[in-house]
Amino acid sequence: MKKTETTITQRRQNQGDICKMKKSTILFVAIAAAFATTTIANVTITVDPDKKLFPVAPDLWGIFFEDIDLSLDGGIYAEMVRNRSFEDGKLGREQNEPLAYWDPVGAAYIRPDTTQPISPKNTRAVRVEARPGCGIANSGYFGMGIQAGKTYNLSVALRGEAKGAIEVSFEAFGKAGTLGKGEIASITEDWNTYTLAITATDTEARARLVFRTVEGGVFYMDCVSLFPAETYGKSGLFRKDLMEKLAALKPSFVRFPGGCWVEGDTMKDAYRWKTTLGSIWDRRTQWNIWKYWSTNGVGFHEYLLLCEELGAKPLFCINCGIAHKDNIPMEQMNEFVQDALDCIEYCNGPIDTKWGAVRAEMGHPEPFNLEYLEIGNENHGQGYTDRYKLIAEAVRAKYPEVKLIFNRFKSWDVTEGPRDIRDDHYYNSPDWFMRSGASYADRTKYPADGFKIFVGEYAVTRNTRPYGSLRAAIGEAAFMIGLENTQDVVALAAYAPLFANAQHLAWSPNLINVVSDGSFVNPSWNVQKLFSENRGSEVVECKVDTPDFDTYEKDKNGEIFKAPSVVASAVVEKDGAVIIKIVNSTEEEQKTVLNLRGEAKRILFTGPDADACNSLFDREALKEIEDKIVLDRSPLALPPLSLTILKFPNL
Repeated sequence: MKKTETTITQRRQNQGDICKMKKSTILFVAIAAAFATTTIANVTITVDPDKKLFPVAPDLWGIFFEDIDLSLDGGIYAEMVRNRSFEDGKLGREQNEPLAYWDPVGAAYIRPDTTQPISPKNTRAVRVEARPGCGIANSGYFGMGIQAGKTYNLSVALRGEAKGAIEVSFEAFGKAGTLGKGEIASITEDWNTYTLAITATDTEARARLVFRTVEGGVFYMDCVSLFPAETYGKSGLFRKDLMEKLAALKPSFVRFPGGCWVEGDTMKDAYRWKTTLGSIWDRRTQWNIWKYWSTNGVGFHEYLLLCEELGAKPLFCINCGIAHKDNIPMEQMNEFVQDALDCIEYCNGPIDTKWGAVRAEMGHPEPFNLEYLEIGNENHGQGYTDRYKLIAEAVRAKYPEVKLIFNRFKSWDVTEGPRDIRDDHYYNSPDWFMRSGASYADRTKYPADGFKIFVGEYAVTRNTRPYGSLRAAIGEAAFMIGLENTQDVVALAAYAPLFANAQHLAWSPNLINVVSDGSFVNPSWNVQKLFSENRGSEVVECKVDTPDFDTYEKDKNGEIFKAPSVVASAVVEKDGAVIIKIVNSTEEEQKTVLNLRGEAKRILFTGPDADACNSLFDREALKEIEDKIVLDRSPLALPPLSLTILKFPNL
């Protein structure tokens, strides 16, 4: 396909722009392309539903959750107060600022206080000295999104000498009065926890929570928490709108908690699961490698609840004594070996075991049934091999049923210890993904009795926009077709990263972008959803005869990389229905002849141009289109940069 230098230059200049598009335009273009007629085909797809190659990998499509870009605090964790216990801040691990995100209101003076800590592990509170009608406010994570008529549940620890009531309200800059309020009638000199339900009287994306003393005086405050009354599932922990977007992906597993978050820059900052249990007010507040403080309000136990509410298997990635800048000497590794054994006991052990009993105390006597344990994240070198082997052998000896996942990073191959699944990561351009679908096609590299593959992190991160793009999503879809066609080798796969608060993009793009009053998805979300919804039961033969096209990239010799114009996969369901996924990676319509005939359900995902995406300005610019078509001998038109799914009833 011919591309002008102007087109390439323009696309590069456009990187980083936020796209603004009209929904009606996109839908018109997509529908018009979907119903285009043609008479000459340049692609043929031949599917043999009776030639079953191998069963689909039952856990192939999952999700990867790393606490990155405020994806937990300020993201899916429904807590609306930031720095809720005055233990964190914003300046970094060694120079935290206990009053960060808190401001005096009116004639008030606020300062940290450690004179009477609420517990030995929660040593700081705030002292507020205020005149009548004045106090302290918290604006949450770039503003608190509240909705008229919705109720929000407050919990706060207070003590002090202030006379009269403490008024609690929602307020917003530029709006007179309150947006909902309640009152704590009086406080005492000792710490007490007070609860209050506040119903919003107006809708505001950037409200703040304000505490005012009615008659003036001094009061102390700690352990401030505000949750919407309406959350997802039974736990009450997670934002409903965001969990619904996760549930729509129908993930088979959740890999957590990272990612580089597992390692930290140094071992002092490494994720240690035992420090995230117990009362949320006594947990370690931790400096996150992605440059903010994490409350660990979603700790190990809550991650397991997240998996349970999604109906997904937990896949825990544990620190193996390695951080980015230091590691634990081998002679001190016993603690880390025991951590691995104990985390499995916590998840799977009966309640008469040490850690099974702790799980029961946390409110979950039933086991979580941990099936997958990953040892380390993106670790490499002999130091990693030694630590992996040590932990893996101990786990295999005690828990032979647990599948062990090892890292492959910077071309380092682990060749020692029990190895069930290898974790491969890919971040690259759309062109790379379009031409790399056959990465696991050479079965000689993966003997049937050897380890399987986990594509644990993959995404287009080059030559795309901060919120993703259609071309990036279609590039990933082409790669995913290759994974579907090699499910005898590839057992698991997960896009990365999952969430980001749109006000804190340390990494982009991300699958789901969060704002205080909602969210919008990367076009890759639609691709992930469609693949997961249409898994099938067995992979069947699917042959594609297609020309290659010129991508935008060149090799080191200056030769243009080529990629298949069209790729496809086919599966059958248990009832005999046939599902075909077809990706057109080019920016031109492709005409294909499919050997199957009859009526089929069609789902089409495409857009008006390569850079199309959702945005803050148009949160649902790109959508899937669903219809029914009748396939005869006429060629089927595949719109430019499109994913087409055809589902035939029992043939």
